[in-house]
Amino acid sequence: MSLHVSIDFGTSSTCTVVSVGGAEPQVVVIDGQPLVPSAVFAAADGTLFVGHEAERQAAVDPARFEPHPKRRIDEGELLLGTTVLKVGDVIRAVLQRAVGEARRFAGGAAVDLLVLTHPADWGSVRTAELRQAAAGLGKEIVLVPEPVAAAVFHSAGHGLPDGGALAVLDLGGGTVDASVVRKQGASFQVLATRGDPNFGGADIDQALLEHIGTLVSGTDPDAWTKLIEGREMADRRRGRVVRQDVRGAKETLSRHTYTDVPMPPPFSDAHVTRADLESLIAAPLGKAADLVLTTLREGRVPRQQLAGVFLVGGSSRIPMVSRLIHERTGVVPTTLDQPETVVARGALRAVRLDPERTGGLAPAGAWAGTTTVRSVPRPVPPPAVTAGDPLSRARTVVIGGGDATVPVAKPQRRGGRTLPWLIGSGAAAVVAAGVVIALLFASNGPDAAAEQQVVAYDYRFSYPGDWEHVGGDASKFQTLVQPKDGDQGSMIAVEEGRLGFDTDSDRSRAVEMLRAEYEQSVAAGKPFSGFTANGSFGGKEVVYYQEVLPETTVEWYTLYRGQYKVSVGCKYAPAGKDVVRRACERVVRTLAVG
Repeated sequence: MSLHVSIDFGTSSTCTVVSVGGAEPQVVVIDGQPLVPSAVFAAADGTLFVGHEAERQAAVDPARFEPHPKRRIDEGELLLGTTVLKVGDVIRAVLQRAVGEARRFAGGAAVDLLVLTHPADWGSVRTAELRQAAAGLGKEIVLVPEPVAAAVFHSAGHGLPDGGALAVLDLGGGTVDASVVRKQGASFQVLATRGDPNFGGADIDQALLEHIGTLVSGTDPDAWTKLIEGREMADRRRGRVVRQDVRGAKETLSRHTYTDVPMPPPFSDAHVTRADLESLIAAPLGKAADLVLTTLREGRVPRQQLAGVFLVGGSSRIPMVSRLIHERTGVVPTTLDQPETVVARGALRAVRLDPERTGGLAPAGAWAGTTTVRSVPRPVPPPAVTAGDPLSRARTVVIGGGDATVPVAKPQRRGGRTLPWLIGSGAAAVVAAGVVIALLFASNGPDAAAEQQVVAYDYRFSYPGDWEHVGGDASKFQTLVQPKDGDQGSMIAVEEGRLGFDTDSDRSRAVEMLRAEYEQSVAAGKPFSGFTANGSFGGKEVVYYQEVLPETTVEWYTLYRGQYKVSVGCKYAPAGKDVVRRACERVVRTLAVG
C-alpha cells in the first residue's frame, strides 16, 4: 500500500494531505482541525512542541516560542529561550509532526512520496533549506511551487483551456502572494509572481483586536494593556482566549454582517460589524488586489487571455476580497470550500502530471525564473546517499526547478546583528540580520588576499577584506556589508528583485519601470536626484541615481540580467566617500547574477 503525502508548510499554519493506495487525496485532521499552527516551542529539556501544543506552552515561557518558522528560513540559527537551534531543525520539527500525523492516518505506513510546496519566488538557497529539513521523512521528495499546485487543483475542477492563464491570489495567515500561471498542454508555467510578506490573516486579526480595544478599554486602560502585553501568566492565558475569540469573530463576519465578541472582566462584550472590519483592512486588501494586476502586467497576460482568478488561503473568505478583485479585473473570482487546503490538495495532483518525477524541466532555452510542471523522460537516478541505508535510494526532485538531486551541504552561515539603518529609507529602522549566505575567501587575482565573497539568493559579489557582512533584510533579498571599524555611516546594500520578463531583450522596459518609480518618489518629496538611464560604473552598464539624506548620501546603481534587477546602494558620510566608492566599485565590478 503506497502512501503519498503533501505538506503545505505555511507562515502561520500547515496543511497535510494524504493519498493512500492511489485513492483520492484527503486532508489530515490534526487536533480536530484541517490546519495545524506552524509554531514551535523549544522546551528546556530539548523537546520541540509543534502546533497547538507549542501555543499552549508559550503561555509558560514566551521567549522559547517561534510562531512563524517559515519567516526565519533565511537565518542560520534561532535563539529560543537559552537554546540555540538551527532554523532547519525548527522547520523539520513542523514537517515531522505533519508526516507523523499522516502516517498515523495511514496505519503507520512509510511515506513513499513526500510533496512539499513553497512560494514561487523562492530561490535555490531557500528550497535547498526546505529539502534538507525534510531529508529522510519520505523515500522520495518533490517540491512544487504553491501557485502551480493551486492552478492544477483549479484546472481539475473547473478546467483551464490550453494557453489560458489563471491568476492565483493566496491570502495566507502571514503573507499575500499573487501569481499568474499559464497552461501549455499538460504543463503549468508561472509567468510572474509578486507578494507582500508583511500582511496576512494574522494582521487582520491584530487590526480587529486593536479596534475592539478602542471600544472596550475606556473603562480600564491599564487592565487592557496588561491583558494585551501578557507579562503575567494569567494575563497571557486570558489574552490567548481573547485572540481566539477575535479570530472567530473575523471568520463569522465573512458569513454575517455583525457579531459580538465576549470579553473578560472588567470589560463589556464588543459588538463589531462587517463594515467595521472592512474599514480597517480596505487599504491592505486593495494593495493585495493590485498585486494581481501587477502580475498580469509583468506576465504580459492581456485580459482576454485571463481564464479566471482563483482565491486560496483562509482569508480569501472575506467578501471584500472578491469584490475588490472583481472591481480591479472585471472577473468574478473563484473560491472553493476550505480554501486553506487547496494548495496541499493540488500539490499531489501536480505530481500526477509529472509521473516520472523529472523535476518538471522547462523547455531548452527557457529562463530559470519561470516555473513549469511537465512530463519528460526519466533521468538516471542519482547515486545512493549511504550504502546500506534503507533510504539510500531516496532522492529529491524540484518540480519546476531542475534535475533530481541528492541532498546538498548547507551553505556556511554567519550570524548578523540588528542595524539602526535600512538603506532606501529616510527614517531609522531596525533590520533583522542573518541572511542565509555562503562567505568565501576569493582565491584568484592580485587582490585575492584582500577580498571576500558573498553568495546569496541569486547573486554573488566580492567586497574588500577590511569590510564585513552584517546581515540584511530577507524580505528584500538584501545583503549588507560595512567596514570592520564599525563606521555606521558607511555601508553597502545589495538587493534583488524579479521583473517577470527578460531584461536582456527589453532593457528599456525595465529602465522605464524604474524611472516611473523614481519620478513617483520625487513627486512624493523623497530626496532622489540625478537619474541616469545609461550610466557606467565598475565596468558595468547601470542605472544611476542618488538619495541625499540629512547626514549621509546613498548612491544607487541598478543592473539588469535576465529577469533579475539587482540594486547596489552605497551609503557614506562626507568623510567616508572615497572609501565607500572604492568598495562599491569592487562590488559592482564583481557582481554576477543567476
